[in-house]
Amino acid sequence: MPATTLQRFFNPRSIAVIGASQDIRTINGKPLHYLQRHGFPGRLYPVNPKYAEIAGLACHPDLRAIEDDVDLALIAVNYKLVPAMIAQCAAKQVPFVTIFSSGFAEAGEEGRRVQREVADLAARGGIRICGPNCQGAVDLFHATAAAFSASLDPAPFLRGPVGFVTQSGALGYSIFNMAQESGIGFSHVVSTGNEMDLDAADFMDFMLEDDNTRMVFAYLEGIRDGAKFMRLADKARQAGKPLAVLKVGRSETGSRAAASHTAALTGSDEVFDAFARQKGIIRVDDIEEFIDLAEALKGRAPLPRGRGLGIASISGGGGVLCADTAEAGGLAVVALRPETSAAIAHNIPAFGSPVNPVDLTAQAINTADGFANVIQAMLADAGVDGLVVVITMIVGEPGLRMARDLVRLCREAAKPIVVAWTAGPALMRAPFAVLREGGVPLYHSPVRAVRALGRWMHYGAERGRHPLAGPAGPGASEGPPPLGAEVRDLLAGAAGALTERHSKQLLGAFGIAGSRERLARTREEALAAGEALGLPVAMKIDSPDILHKTEARAIRLNLADPRQLAEAFDEIVANARAHAPTARINGVLVQEMIPPGVEAIVGMNRDPQFGPVVMFGLGGIFVEILKDVSLRIAPLALDDAQGMIREVRGYPLLAGARGRAKADIPALAQALVDVSRMALALGPRLEQLDINPLIVLPEGQGVRAADALVILTGGE
Repeated sequence: MPATTLQRFFNPRSIAVIGASQDIRTINGKPLHYLQRHGFPGRLYPVNPKYAEIAGLACHPDLRAIEDDVDLALIAVNYKLVPAMIAQCAAKQVPFVTIFSSGFAEAGEEGRRVQREVADLAARGGIRICGPNCQGAVDLFHATAAAFSASLDPAPFLRGPVGFVTQSGALGYSIFNMAQESGIGFSHVVSTGNEMDLDAADFMDFMLEDDNTRMVFAYLEGIRDGAKFMRLADKARQAGKPLAVLKVGRSETGSRAAASHTAALTGSDEVFDAFARQKGIIRVDDIEEFIDLAEALKGRAPLPRGRGLGIASISGGGGVLCADTAEAGGLAVVALRPETSAAIAHNIPAFGSPVNPVDLTAQAINTADGFANVIQAMLADAGVDGLVVVITMIVGEPGLRMARDLVRLCREAAKPIVVAWTAGPALMRAPFAVLREGGVPLYHSPVRAVRALGRWMHYGAERGRHPLAGPAGPGASEGPPPLGAEVRDLLAGAAGALTERHSKQLLGAFGIAGSRERLARTREEALAAGEALGLPVAMKIDSPDILHKTEARAIRLNLADPRQLAEAFDEIVANARAHAPTARINGVLVQEMIPPGVEAIVGMNRDPQFGPVVMFGLGGIFVEILKDVSLRIAPLALDDAQGMIREVRGYPLLAGARGRAKADIPALAQALVDVSRMALALGPRLEQLDINPLIVLPEGQGVRAADALVILTGGE
């Protein structure tokens, strides 16, 4: 649904509270109380046949008794009564309903049945549903507190640029409360519950189009529609609005708990992690990290252009701590230009340090302009993309002066600044108040300050690489290419595992070259094949039923003379029959020996949420022991593929470490894009693909598939 159609959900002209109660301690008593407490400007209609009046408002026996139109109905009744309430909403033509009630899909088969009934009634009545089993939604700019969480007790709300969507009502509204008390302002908060109809992506989509929202944060336990979420992430990149996600379910236990809690399907965490990197989503691991990130972005923090960090510290120790944290987080503590260091040296004592991290020393309080001059000089350095300022026990008037300087500098700067002031709020009440009122990001820990700014700098650097990229970025494989006759012939009637020969033929149709080879059914044919290909050669069993040839002892390499070929043919066939007596054996593949190169593994499988996922890793211990692989979601851009290659720890082997020949990285990147194209072209027919090994030859010589396995589903 178009995001703008949720306007009346968040900013309704009238709200009916079905099941309203006079007891504001109860779930069905709180929504009306909070709507009034926070000054909802529209019309309110409590609905409950038990009461004539609630909170000074006439109470209606049912929805039909309300004469006016209703934009939003809040339902807080026993789950068994909800279908009848939805029928009344349909008759009243209520466009939006939030169902607080629990006992639906999260509770078992009976609840699932009732939830299906409610969904059917709502769809036929043209009603959009938030929930069930949710805590409701809040629009802070329009005073719509249509929820029941106790986090709504404090008034007034602190409004701000953060839109928040949570699949956990209790934890989500706790996060909202903690963030509000930390000084973070919100535009919207919505708890999605079971997502019977509207899901997290629908609400996030609305917030991306909302003028009051500059950053969207989500607490997720699962993703129901991967394609929709991918479009959402692309939209966030295009809009320049950071999308930050705290997604649980990393562990097997966590995944089971998440699915049980929301009746949602939780996909592979490794795939989601790759998706987040690919789409520029800022993934946080903890509630504090979200609050810290929101702190760094408040006050319209400028978008960093790179990862070069400047550090200015009153304390040498504070600067070192920042530097350690920065380098561990992938930031560069850049060398300052000579003119920058000269300008800094002019404003600090001789026993300070004008190199990054800059040590201003506590003597910075002795001059009126020295502190500000140092900060300005560092911001003017082209290598500095963001700045962290560490202040310790600077109290009284000097502390106030520093705070006022920082407010001015932050407002004028084209680069983000964060402040780590390592002192207690009681001692620093006045300067801290100046910073907060001025919108300066303030932390009490240098480590948290650097980590928060680092996430923003990584986001800016990646966005700078694709400032106006399309959904998949520049160089992406374009939509499913038409299938040629060769591919159609290979697919005709095929299902399950293809032989290596047919697998490589399929790869070849998409531009990935294999080895020259011939199928031999007899010893004589094997000898003829070896002579035609040129010795030495490799020989392997060709069978759709023997997928792991090494385990079957059905592979031989570097066969250099006819006698070895003849013996190898007999041994391979005998070993294969002993390993799998009922296996279908087509013969033995005789293959040229591919020249030496770096062995890589390229694969593809299908994720339940995101569809085809491309995998890359280096062979040997890197995959088998270190699990050193990278993942991306198809379609891949060339930039995506190059990022995958650089991401693995074994990358130096490809880049020519220690005098090795540099591998053909461009050809490897193109092969990854070709696998992505193949996955899109074959669609659900392609269930799994492994190229193992893919030989990456020296620079300029390409890549060759030495072995491959394609697994297809049935169908056409």
